[in-house]
Amino acid sequence: MFYRIRSIWQKELMDNLRDRRSVIQSLLFAIGFGVFYAVFNPLISASFIEQAESTQHIPTQGIEYTTPAFLDVLDAYGIVLETYEGDLTADIERGALPAGLIIPPSFAESLANTDPAGLTLYVNPSAGGLFSPDFSNERLELAINAYNSNTAVERITAEDLDPDILSPIALSEESLMTPQQQAGLFASFSLPLIVTILIAQSGVFLAIDVTAGEKERGTLEALLVSPASDVEVLVGKLAAVFTFAVVPVTLTLLSFYFATFFLPESVQAAPFPFSVILVALLVGIPLTLLFNVIVLILAVRQNTFKDAQAASSLVTFLGLFAGFVVAFRPPQSDLAYLIPLYGPVAVISKSTLSAPLPETAIPFAILGSVVGVIVALRIALRLFNRERLLYSTG
Repeated sequence: MFYRIRSIWQKELMDNLRDRRSVIQSLLFAIGFGVFYAVFNPLISASFIEQAESTQHIPTQGIEYTTPAFLDVLDAYGIVLETYEGDLTADIERGALPAGLIIPPSFAESLANTDPAGLTLYVNPSAGGLFSPDFSNERLELAINAYNSNTAVERITAEDLDPDILSPIALSEESLMTPQQQAGLFASFSLPLIVTILIAQSGVFLAIDVTAGEKERGTLEALLVSPASDVEVLVGKLAAVFTFAVVPVTLTLLSFYFATFFLPESVQAAPFPFSVILVALLVGIPLTLLFNVIVLILAVRQNTFKDAQAASSLVTFLGLFAGFVVAFRPPQSDLAYLIPLYGPVAVISKSTLSAPLPETAIPFAILGSVVGVIVALRIALRLFNRERLLYSTG
């Protein structure tokens, strides 16, 4: 049995290794993709940090109506009001500006009379794009809250009252985020998504070629008249697909890790611990096998390579879906890591933040994938029989 499985595995490998150009291209792509992500991830993280620390310029109409004390507070928070000539609201509405502030003529007088002084902030969050917004109102709100507190203290003091009566609870905040966690903040969303899509796509073309491709070329009949059983045919083909799938996944993760040590200082961030790569491989390899079985199931039901490509696009959607679900609904219990696909993605996401994983997270994620493989194999065995392989119409 094992001899025949090995023979089928070697046949499929040799058939695909003959196309050296495609093999070299796939290996170079895997390495290049890892290097690309090694550069991309710190650049994105650095852009978020730079935006948070840079001076915020707000187009404003009515600056002449404000007060020096208010401007000083804004300056302390890195906010500069800039006089804007033109139709401010119209330009914000069409997306030319992300935000604008209008100060009414009664602003300074209202403050002097201890009356509420209103400001109008117009925003358009679509300006600048989803991941690179040009404006965040959080800093402005902090500055206004600080000004309100200072003004309230001055007014209370003028009435010979203790300013502390305004603050029965004082909250101080200090960030304890480590450099590794800061580097992994964006990667906690992007790395699991990229790894899952990479796993889903690795081996897809070989899986299609050894099923629907051989059907279309008429070469499947020669294999089916061999002494190999249906189970041996399935396992041999799956072993070849899995071999071709694991190599690029491993190369991508390793090249991503080692490339970070050769980046220029201008784009370097705190390096990922190698444990993140090991965790991704531990939970990613069983997940790769699960995806390979799913693609074989989808492809074997088709009679042409083109139809099988369209059917196998489902696996990419599954990878994207799992990544977004984990981003917005992380596991609430250890048992959630048993869910196939969801569990491995959640493990990778949490490991990028250098956060402690539950002791059962990795074993459960692996176990969930293994159970998924067993269930998928039972389905595949029902499809991998001579009658279905030769005469099914999809």
